[in-house]
Amino acid sequence: MVIDFADDFGAPIPALKASQTDAALESYLLILPGLQLAAIYDRWGPHLLEANVRTFLQARAKTNKGIQKTIKEEPELFFPYNNGLSATAEYVRCVKTNSGLVISSIGNLQIVNGAQTTGSIHAALRFAQDKLANVFVQMKLTVVPANRSEEIVPKISEYANTQNKVNAAD
Repeated sequence: MVIDFADDFGAPIPALKASQTDAALESYLLILPGLQLAAIYDRWGPHLLEANVRTFLQARAKTNKGIQKTIKEEPELFFPYNNGLSATAEYVRCVKTNSGLVISSIGNLQIVNGAQTTGSIHAALRFAQDKLANVFVQMKLTVVPANRSEEIVPKISEYANTQNKVNAAD
């Protein structure tokens, strides 16, 4: 599974390298347009979530209703309201441009945290496609070589999905 942003999804994604030169794993921070994320999920669907400990719970879940309400009513606030995605990849292809670093393609993308966000954005293709132009979601992307994937990816998924429930009273 190769996601070619330049050829298949409109344009490369600006990225910020988030790891040191001698880091154990290479990491990047990206901002994905909602339309691009929806199109990527439309093409590969649940294959993007195979390494995720959770799957999309459908629009009936309370969390997803809230995500979808934000898309419909306040799409410009999606970025500040949403925690974003944690993802892994086997490799990334980066290009240095006059504007900075961009990622042109990602090999074997796995969204290890953010199934509800991804599924809700994809569902918006049916109920609020016009709003997706104003939706952006942050992604922390970690490059994990194939020979370390079975060791590292499950840990990233587990740790990224360890969340404390926030009650309304909090």
